[in-house]
Amino acid sequence: MAIQHKGFSSISSNIQSNSIFIQLIRLSLPVIATSFMSMAYSFINIAFVGKLGSEAVAAVGSASFYMNLSWGISSLLTVGAGIKVSHAIGENNTYLAKCYVRSGIVGIISLALFFFLFLVFTGDFLISLIRLNNTVVEQAAKNYLLTASVSTLFVFQNLFFSSVFVGYGDSKSPFIINAIALSLNILLDYIFIFPIHMGIIGAALATIISQSIATLLFYIKLNRTPGLKPYGIVFRYVLLRKIVGLGTSPAIQRITFTIIAIVMARIISEWGATAIAVQKVGVQIEAISYMTAGGFMSALSAISGQAYGAKDYQTQWKAFRSGMALAFSIGIITSIVLITFSKPLFSIFLNDTKSIVMGQEYLIILGTSQLFVCLELMATGAFFGWGRTHIPAITGITLTVLRIPMALAFIHLWKHSLASIWWSISISSIAKGIILVSLYIILFKLFFKTQK
Repeated sequence: MAIQHKGFSSISSNIQSNSIFIQLIRLSLPVIATSFMSMAYSFINIAFVGKLGSEAVAAVGSASFYMNLSWGISSLLTVGAGIKVSHAIGENNTYLAKCYVRSGIVGIISLALFFFLFLVFTGDFLISLIRLNNTVVEQAAKNYLLTASVSTLFVFQNLFFSSVFVGYGDSKSPFIINAIALSLNILLDYIFIFPIHMGIIGAALATIISQSIATLLFYIKLNRTPGLKPYGIVFRYVLLRKIVGLGTSPAIQRITFTIIAIVMARIISEWGATAIAVQKVGVQIEAISYMTAGGFMSALSAISGQAYGAKDYQTQWKAFRSGMALAFSIGIITSIVLITFSKPLFSIFLNDTKSIVMGQEYLIILGTSQLFVCLELMATGAFFGWGRTHIPAITGITLTVLRIPMALAFIHLWKHSLASIWWSISISSIAKGIILVSLYIILFKLFFKTQK
């Protein structure tokens, strides 16, 4: 049953008549805006928590490693759902798209409940794995994780709906809903942390409330979207299995990334709570390029996926080339900013001399790899749209795991220098960008020859 809908027709016709580059920008702008709002929230949240001291930042940062697992585990369904919806829309089959939405909703709610219970029953053990070497920070991290775990029930669903709407060709709706949630989160953060004096627990409660409201808004929007509203559609296990099939590799990759980040944090903890706080803040600043390129990645995945569903492989290739051009622009600009303004950027969040010196070194070293981070993300979006999600996962997992032996080797060679850890991260990012872009060019050209 094939039905044309406005979301696809607008994209499809524009792809044919206008530059792919322009279409990539148009679809990605709301996603990028959402990412920057999320990054702004993270900055403000850290600034608020930073007022409570570096121990509070270290506690939230340590618990956040496990909260970030929600992004990785939820991708088991979010990635595949977005891809399959884009393929169905490319085929002009909105009935199939609705079926994927219905099956995905059942799956994502079940997965969210499982992860919530996992955090509740294993939270203390998970925090102890990081070895914070500070009983006050460790207890604060445990309390924060226990409270914040409730938000995962809503975060999973919000990530799922964002992916579905972008795959459908509607990136504005997720932007509006997420903008409302993030604005509310910032307001509640301030109220709970300062006037009410709830500390970092207040930050966790603010996240729960704002994310639950976002979930409600997504359901309202879904019911008002004829091309996606799964009214009268029954759950189909076979479709859920297809979604999971596409999402398994990215989920493993993202979970592995989080686990490696935890192991790296354990290594970093040898330099004390200040070093952990520096990494937490540094990652947020570094996200300037990651968030921007990530928005284009989502748009590239949607456009490439719809082109693949329509068997328009020329458009699929043009979308990849446009993505690479954007990656070069974003990556080079970000590298210049991070390296040139490393000290003033870091001093916004932490003002003690030791933290600023550590943070400046972090940003300079990680700044050298930003171009390749952007290239990796764009190539990942191209592979996702193509339905080859396992390829970015294989390269990503392999090179991310190598960060640990590289860090240990560099620590030995550079006489226990903290910079050795930053260099292991930067070098692996450079390698991932080069390898993944090369693989896409080679594999797609081989595929294209078989379609002639």
